[in-house]
Order: sequence, then structure tokens, then C-alpha cells
Amino acid sequence: MAKSRDDERLAGRLAAAGALGFVLVVPPLLAQFDRMDRVFGVPLLWAYLYLVWAIVIGLVAIIGARSR
Repeated sequence: MAKSRDDERLAGRLAAAGALGFVLVVPPLLAQFDRMDRVFGVPLLWAYLYLVWAIVIGLVAIIGARSR
């Protein structure tokens, strides 16, 4: 029974990480970063998308490591 509860928590946390990733790349929020500015020579929008991608991957890795 405890295994099922842990699986539910894991699924909930992974769903939350996916939802966060989705919310961070919706077009109204992306429009805020669609400028000609550059960060270390990379367009701001690309830097933002890479940062969001890295954060979501990191969250999934942390969630997965804590579930063991």
C-alpha cells in the first residue's frame, strides 16, 4: 500500500514539473523575451528557452533521484 502512495506522489510531482514547463513556454510569456537583446551573444528568447529547458530537466532529475 505504501508503494502505491509513493507512486502517486511521484506522478504528481512529475506532472507539476511538466505543468511548470508548459506555463513557462506559453506564448504570452515568451513574448516578454522576444527582444533584440542578447545574453552572452545569444538572443534573449533562446537563452530563456534554454534556461527553462535546463530547469525542467533539473527538476525531473531531482524528483527522480529522491524517489529511490
